[in-house]
Amino acid sequence: MLKQFRFVLLAGAVLSAVFLATGGCNQFFGKKDKDPPFDPYEMPDFETVDGRPKLIGDCAFVGGLDVIPVQGYGLVVELPGTGGEDFGSIAYQMVYDDMNRMGVSGIRALLARPDTAVVEVIGYVRPGVQSGDRLDVQVSLPENSQTRSLHGGRLMHPTRLIERIFVDGGVHTGDPRAIASGSIMVDDMMATETNNPGGLKKGTILNGAEVRKTRELSLVLPEEEKSLIMTDRIAKAVNNRFLLPTGVQRGVANAQNDVQILLKVHPSYANDIPRYVRVIQSIAVNESPARQARRIERLAEELLEPTTSQHAAFQLEGIGRAGIPPLQRALRSSDMEVRFHAATSLAYLGDGTSAKILAEIVRAEPAFRVFALNALSVMKNDLDAEFHLQELLHVPDGEIRYGAFRALKSRNPTDRTIRGEIMGDPTKGQFSYHGINTQAPPMVHITAQRTPEIVLFGTNIFLRQPFGLNAGPLYFVNGHHPNEVVVSRFVTRGTDEKRTVSNRLDEIIRAVVDMGGTYPDVVQLIRRADRAGVLSCRLEVDCLPEADRTYRRSGGELDFLVEKEEEKPRTFWERINPRNLFAPNPGEKTSDFRGPVNTSPRD
Repeated sequence: MLKQFRFVLLAGAVLSAVFLATGGCNQFFGKKDKDPPFDPYEMPDFETVDGRPKLIGDCAFVGGLDVIPVQGYGLVVELPGTGGEDFGSIAYQMVYDDMNRMGVSGIRALLARPDTAVVEVIGYVRPGVQSGDRLDVQVSLPENSQTRSLHGGRLMHPTRLIERIFVDGGVHTGDPRAIASGSIMVDDMMATETNNPGGLKKGTILNGAEVRKTRELSLVLPEEEKSLIMTDRIAKAVNNRFLLPTGVQRGVANAQNDVQILLKVHPSYANDIPRYVRVIQSIAVNESPARQARRIERLAEELLEPTTSQHAAFQLEGIGRAGIPPLQRALRSSDMEVRFHAATSLAYLGDGTSAKILAEIVRAEPAFRVFALNALSVMKNDLDAEFHLQELLHVPDGEIRYGAFRALKSRNPTDRTIRGEIMGDPTKGQFSYHGINTQAPPMVHITAQRTPEIVLFGTNIFLRQPFGLNAGPLYFVNGHHPNEVVVSRFVTRGTDEKRTVSNRLDEIIRAVVDMGGTYPDVVQLIRRADRAGVLSCRLEVDCLPEADRTYRRSGGELDFLVEKEEEKPRTFWERINPRNLFAPNPGEKTSDFRGPVNTSPRD
């Protein structure tokens, strides 16, 4: 009996051991083990497979780089009898409902007047935009509109622009992202109702909307990499490099959870978000001083090789002050590409030794020009940068001249060399007006995007008489009388007005504006004068340096092969627009040719 009992105990022990070894009841009933619970505090790996310290770009991707379209409907007023009632359209109903909510009386009669029109308004909120920034808006008439022309019209304030999100077959809206108003510049200022009437039914309001909410960028960890420790380390690494200039030690990065870090835009990079992103991605997540010193030695060698120079410069820029010495040494390189990358990084690091090199590159290499000018513009307190930009104002090349002006204005709007004045009625939209003494041939520059601005390069610019020119629908400039020009304003209500001035363009512009003329009116006057051949100098419109140009390295080899446009994926550089303070509005091309440019960041 005792032997049998011992046998039963032994058999039970064996079966228990087998049961536990095969996974217990889960295996016995055909169930699998559950995955171990996620531990947000598990120590992540801070090194790559080849033993190098991980950069932020190895661990996280950047969010908030999309361009957000915002839309609204508004009322255009002050049309010269070219408006019409568009009863039944979506635009009409939206404007009617808005005015009804505001308690406006007599809405139907107001919308039926020949000097009003309902329109759709669209803007594009770019990445990193700050509250209070301004953006262009596009204005168009509803389909089958009775309005013949928007020329001379003004979008009433306020027109709310809202992001509309389509979810589950429905449209969801939020708070207004921008508020729009201002005078409309039609697409074709030379058009008439019989010649290209479509060019009068769409237009742009430059700087016509004020942004109401700052857009922050973000760093996002992939799902399989989420970690509270990693997001905390990334935020600390970024904040060790970038502090906001608020007087309080506060960094640009703020870890939200185990996946996301919110990222404010540092002011030095406000006009070049792509570069800011690339520098952030080039910061090491967790690196000791000794390992950083060894990495700087390696990067100093890579910096001198054109094929690796850009990425080495970004990493040295991400390191900060300790990365300056190798960048300074690279300024002595015989290779322009190496000098360019080193000089640009030094500019963003606040080192003034690169100003002369950048100015030389602006003159010598069109492919690098836009980036070199942008770098000079961030050197706010550097006298060398100011001196070289002022010198570039006298270069005959119009693109260099205007690029230098834009850089100086961004760097310091009150610079005595380019300081101008704000002109026009605030309710209709104002513009900046500048006259610059220059040794180069005279030139007039006007803008059709981003900033309403007129720059006269030269003090003796005039209109050759005789001439007769329209300036918008209400103004006529008569230059048929010797030694005088009569500027007339014709109105449907009230009294017509006249001013007599000389044939100097400056005096004519001021007369038009003093009588109530807007930026579109002045732009039309200048463009008609140029077309008629009576403008005494060359006219340039948006003569801006372009980013998408080809640079040929020594030996004439391209950086990489050109892909067919239809097969070419959208790169990081193409997804984010505008690229810098010289770039156009989102969606507009900067060049007719999109060739390989070795200054474009990788995807």
